[in-house]
This record gives sequence, C-alpha cells and structure tokens, in this order.
Amino acid sequence: MIKKVSILAVSSISLFALWLLGLEKVYAHILKFGASIILSPFSNLTPVLNMKNGHPDFCVAIGKEGYCMQLELFGLSIIVILSWYILLVFLHQNKKMLLTAVKHIAAFYLLQILTMSTLALYDFGSFFQQANDALRQSFIIIALVFIIRDNYIYDIFSFRSKDKPLK
Repeated sequence: MIKKVSILAVSSISLFALWLLGLEKVYAHILKFGASIILSPFSNLTPVLNMKNGHPDFCVAIGKEGYCMQLELFGLSIIVILSWYILLVFLHQNKKMLLTAVKHIAAFYLLQILTMSTLALYDFGSFFQQANDALRQSFIIIALVFIIRDNYIYDIFSFRSKDKPLK
C-alpha cells in the first residue's frame, strides 16, 4: 500500500511541478489544437490562446466578439488523471493497461475540448452559458469517476480485509 501511495504522490508532485514550469502552456496549446479541429468547419469561429498574467486563457472569437475561459483549474484535472494512469501502468505493466490508459486520457481530452468549444454557443442564451460553466467546474469530478471506476475494476486500493468476505 505504501508503494502505491508513494508512486501516486511522486507522480502527482512531479506533474504539478512540471505544470508550474510550463506544462500548463504546453497543454493549453494541445487543447487549442483539438478545439481548432472541432471548430474548423465554422469559418467565423476562431480559437485563441490569450496569455495574460502568465496563465493561458482559452477564447473563442465569434466574428469580432469572443468569449474566454481560464484554463488554470480546468487544466489541472489532467494532472489527476495522468497521475492515476501512471500508477496503473506502473503496477500493471502490460499492453492492455497501457491501452486502457491511453483510451481514458483521450476520452477525457475529448470531453475537455468539447467543453471548450461550447464557448461558441454563449450567444444562444444563458442555458449554454450555465452548461459551459458547470462542465468546466466538474472536470475534477469526472476525473474522480474515472479513478473510482478503475479502482473498482483493478482493485488498486482495497479498503476491506482480505480475511473477511463481503456479506
């Protein structure tokens, strides 16, 4: 158990340190690239990264107007996911686990760029504004759902005694 917690702590701290040293900007460009692909069929929508105060803000320019969102907390949830899958791949060093990690990280990334792309719908009313705000703030919960699901399937952290069966 200490080995698992140590791996998780070291990977989380390392990724967070890298995040502070510039991984945030790299990931912002990766997110912008994905949003550019999704928004490319719409000629009047342009994804833009705005680097105010050293932190990237993602904006969708709609004609001459635009809407922005901060990527700081939105992007930090990827550290939680990456730390978890580093632990899983380290503990289960096989091709299946690596493939599972890649699929789940890709799904998480896709959810993030779809959420970012909904900024283009801000003009259509408060429903879309509130939906976007709710989605942005729920990515840590989405990450925890991935973690709880994987923990249940792979039994990484078991909180029951192995001597006593479940009733």
